[in-house]
Amino acid sequence: MSSAKINLNTPVETVMRSPPVKVLFSDTVATVIDKMSMYDIGAVIVEMGGKPVGIITEKDVLNRVIRAGRSPGSTYAHEVMSKPLITIEADKPILEALKLMRDNKIRRLAVTRRGNLIGILTERRIIDALV
Repeated sequence: MSSAKINLNTPVETVMRSPPVKVLFSDTVATVIDKMSMYDIGAVIVEMGGKPVGIITEKDVLNRVIRAGRSPGSTYAHEVMSKPLITIEADKPILEALKLMRDNKIRRLAVTRRGNLIGILTERRIIDALV
């Protein structure tokens, strides 16, 4: 992320994290947690057959695994991921991304270019870039 000032018309690709951290549909939640910890992030994109199909956030792990009393070692990504994956094209303005997040009550968007996953955009990255 550059240190140049951005505004709400700046394309989302200037603020996104790229490449996005991904896990497989068939990975265990233990693997998901390991990746989140290794990269110090709060969400990973879930892929099946090379295509993004969902997202797993820290909140998903807490609510759908820990609070539900499930074992991270025997619970699979596809069982706890949030779907559908909500995306935004890389050239869209940050303002559009914020509206999409607000309207869907989410804090992260997958960023695509011509339908291909290229990054992830978070509220935190937007705030850090704006201030």
